[in-house]
Amino acid sequence: MSRSPLRRTWGLAGPGLGLAIASVGLLPAATANAQSSPAKAPAGDALFISPFGEPFRSATGLADWFAGADADRDGTLTRKEFAADGLRFHARLDADRDGRVDGFENNAYENEVAPEILPQSAAFRSDQGEPGAPAPRSRGLDGASSFGLLDEPQPVRGADRNYDGKITAEEQSQAAGRRFALLDEAASGGLTLPVLQARLEARQAPASGFGRLFRRRPD
Repeated sequence: MSRSPLRRTWGLAGPGLGLAIASVGLLPAATANAQSSPAKAPAGDALFISPFGEPFRSATGLADWFAGADADRDGTLTRKEFAADGLRFHARLDADRDGRVDGFENNAYENEVAPEILPQSAAFRSDQGEPGAPAPRSRGLDGASSFGLLDEPQPVRGADRNYDGKITAEEQSQAAGRRFALLDEAASGGLTLPVLQARLEARQAPASGFGRLFRRRPD
């Protein structure tokens, strides 16, 4: 006895329908996985973040920043040159040119200019980076502190002295003065590349176990 057309149709559709149902069952899991994936930072072999929060994605990032800030090219970064570099980057972030970096502009900084400082960035994952290189958090550092000269996780927001959510040029200049004093440990009035390079290397040296909690590091 031959099968009815309805049974023949079901016989062909059955497996396909089963696959479709199974696929629907997988959709929520796939969506959840996509939503939970950490944000990936722009590709690059190395990253340096300046004392003002500007990213330099290069193995020579510190030297690149120093060369740009050293206006007279004499190999010494003065307090005036240092402050001028901070104001230059402040102006770059001030998209609406009102003289202040507000909350919207700060969010743009965190998500578009330097996403590596965010906790969900791939830069913080231990399975990222060059083989053998310690992940930032394994060094006991957070945010921009992981890639720079100072313990300041968010340098742009860190300049907001009165906590009103807006960083003025005056506040930026004041922050530059404080940061220069921290970097100029010898109180010589000038910063040199070799001294800053040694500081950066000391900060980024790997630590193991509880060592990262007690290791003395330049602040």
